[in-house]
Amino acid sequence: MNDSKRRIAIVSTNKEKYSETFIRAHVTKLPYYVFYLHTGYLPTKYGMEDLPLACGADAENKTLLKLSIKKFFIENKIELVLAQYGPSGVKMMDICSELNIPLIVYFRGYDAYREDMLKEYAADYRKLFQTASALFVVSNAMKAQLQRLGAQAEKIYYNPSGADTEVFQYHDAGKNPPVFLATGRFEASKSPHLTILAFEKALLQIPDARLVMVGEGYLLEACKILTKALKIEHAVTFKGIVSHKEVAKLMSQCRAFVQHSVTTPSNDTEGTPVAVMEASASGLPVIATLHAGIPEVVEQDKTGLLVEEGDIDGMAQYIINLGENAALASMLGEAGRRKITRDFTAQKNIERLTTVIERLLHH
Repeated sequence: MNDSKRRIAIVSTNKEKYSETFIRAHVTKLPYYVFYLHTGYLPTKYGMEDLPLACGADAENKTLLKLSIKKFFIENKIELVLAQYGPSGVKMMDICSELNIPLIVYFRGYDAYREDMLKEYAADYRKLFQTASALFVVSNAMKAQLQRLGAQAEKIYYNPSGADTEVFQYHDAGKNPPVFLATGRFEASKSPHLTILAFEKALLQIPDARLVMVGEGYLLEACKILTKALKIEHAVTFKGIVSHKEVAKLMSQCRAFVQHSVTTPSNDTEGTPVAVMEASASGLPVIATLHAGIPEVVEQDKTGLLVEEGDIDGMAQYIINLGENAALASMLGEAGRRKITRDFTAQKNIERLTTVIERLLHH
């Protein structure tokens, strides 16, 4: 690594999750000397390696943690902090203010919407919106939400994570059998059980259709029970966690991508799901819901097919449509690839973020 590069820290409240490929992309692809910190941990040197703070039980003490991070920033000459998720920004805002370091906060979904989060961080967010140099969001709906919460419009930058179009390459979905793919965490906002219910209805008309589900989460066991209760376990495969490359391979073998995202009773809401962009990049037509940033990526009847949240019958009909019409799958998938390549690549995400970082570093 070149020591002459500008030095920034990327901070997240979550120790690396399998689904957070967008954070890894920022760590590895931004053109800076990047230190990665998980709040409560400090890095041994660089990248995704981290080590618990060496203060035993006192590591739980917020004052000690703050002093340790502050010392780390000073010793490593950190020039800017990029906080992933609102709570990370809250933890970093006082430190950055005291050290006069620009702070960028990247909001991604639950941190901008969920009721318990907004209640817990109400006062902190108001301070954060004043303190942060820039706020990034992954959907225009989220931009409007941050403004409702009190953020200044001129501080907010729209920048979806994007798909890695080198990993997720185009394939003609119409040439594949009627296999439908769902990838993502098994949690309420993604409602995998509603995808299963829609698929079960479609299966009655297309007996050779298959559903492949990738990921883990607290709803996984319930979804497995549901497939048995519906007597469709022969047609649904649960893959668990697989690598990014394996997801790309699966996408090259399927007819369409399906995801029934919803706003939960606690107002948990997605941003713009990366898997949707990766599917389109792979040439898969997307069957999904009119939820959060999805309609910004998926154009109805042009690159995919969208239903209202909770419309199981509508989703089932779209699965049937694409299962029976290979030419339609090809047409939608090809248009989807063009749209992602034009507007929603991971490289464009890095470029837009870098532009703002450069402005702040040279301010």
